[in-house]
Amino acid sequence: MLVRPIIGSFYFLCGDSKTHFVTHFVDSTEDIDESSAKGLCDAVSYAKANAMLIQVPVLGTTKQFWRLSDKATRISRKLALILESHHSVCKYLAAPLQVSNVWISSIGSVKLRGVSFTGKHFDIERVRDDYKHLSVVLLVLIRISGAEITKLPPDYREFIMLLRRDTLAMKDEFLIVNNSALLPMKNRTEVFLMLHDKIVKYLGRTRAGQAKKKKIISKLPYEKDWLDTATANTQINQWVVNVQNQYERTQYDLLRLNRNVRSHMHDYNDDDIEEILYCEWPELLMDMVKMLHEEGELEGTDIQNKFG
Repeated sequence: MLVRPIIGSFYFLCGDSKTHFVTHFVDSTEDIDESSAKGLCDAVSYAKANAMLIQVPVLGTTKQFWRLSDKATRISRKLALILESHHSVCKYLAAPLQVSNVWISSIGSVKLRGVSFTGKHFDIERVRDDYKHLSVVLLVLIRISGAEITKLPPDYREFIMLLRRDTLAMKDEFLIVNNSALLPMKNRTEVFLMLHDKIVKYLGRTRAGQAKKKKIISKLPYEKDWLDTATANTQINQWVVNVQNQYERTQYDLLRLNRNVRSHMHDYNDDDIEEILYCEWPELLMDMVKMLHEEGELEGTDIQNKFG
């Protein structure tokens, strides 16, 4: 029999097996709106009027980078949260999610219309189907907004692949709704520093934690070229040159540089540095989150409260 925990204390019984994880129950009645369309527009009209993928200059270089708008990431997360909240009480969509079911406000809040949830024959396959249909809806909306799917940033492509994963487990819903690709740009600095301390400081306190720390750092990306990228960017290079402890071409020093820049960005009056760091290394925070999840350490952070 499948056991679904709610806020870590109470359990719903569903299916035929037991699954251990923590979820945050959301009162889902607020997410389904069958009232008038006041303040909301259909998702197609919204996407046509609002670019969901935006091109930004990578300051310090002559490059351009495509990233999701903050409203697009908010819409993506809100839709995932609606599904997760119903899964937490052993319900899933009675019919595949369609673009026509999605209604969006001018500030990016989301409601569903014309949908119903059922608990009949609830199991992991129903959960997987819900997220696969969500991935289709998100990509359709991005295309309607005028963007090319080939220009999606790597972390959002990874998010879409996660939604489509055939081996998705119940515990992976925490990674879906707290995915780094869905963070607003203004919160990425705080999340990076929080997860850096989790990996470098907290995990180093025990022998088991040290093994996890070593494994996580060893699997971080950009080992071979991150220092070249840093020195080639005139904005980042000021943090690399003339330092007491020279940076070496290691994943640990990639973390150290990113931590130092984010900890002291105001010293250089460089409030745009977070977007620069994201554009240059878009998979770094993504892999930190993913590896912490794989090691069972992500839920021990406060990441779920960093999306507002």
